[in-house]
Amino acid sequence: MQITISPNVGFELAALAGEFSGSDAQAMADDLQPLVASAGARLAIDLSGLQQINSAGLSELISVVTRARLCGAHVVLVAPSPFVKQVFDLTRLDNWFEIVDDVADASRALRG
Repeated sequence: MQITISPNVGFELAALAGEFSGSDAQAMADDLQPLVASAGARLAIDLSGLQQINSAGLSELISVVTRARLCGAHVVLVAPSPFVKQVFDLTRLDNWFEIVDDVADASRALRG
């Protein structure tokens, strides 16, 4: 899996691409957890290029969002790929995560 982080106006954008494997969990934590560690931080996680995710990946996404909520930060997930969307639907995590269709929607959600 590849993680690309880029600044945007008012928020950070982390794009995940490829296939998530169990060995990617630590890299995801190392890259994303610091981005939500302070109050007011804003993070959009683009999942459009993530072709597969497993329970370790779901756990890490939950951990990032939980930490953000506890710290007063805001995270949205952007455009999950069809496979990831199906996993979210089956696990009912689509109701727990804040999911938007594209980066423009993420920008609007993170401003509000």
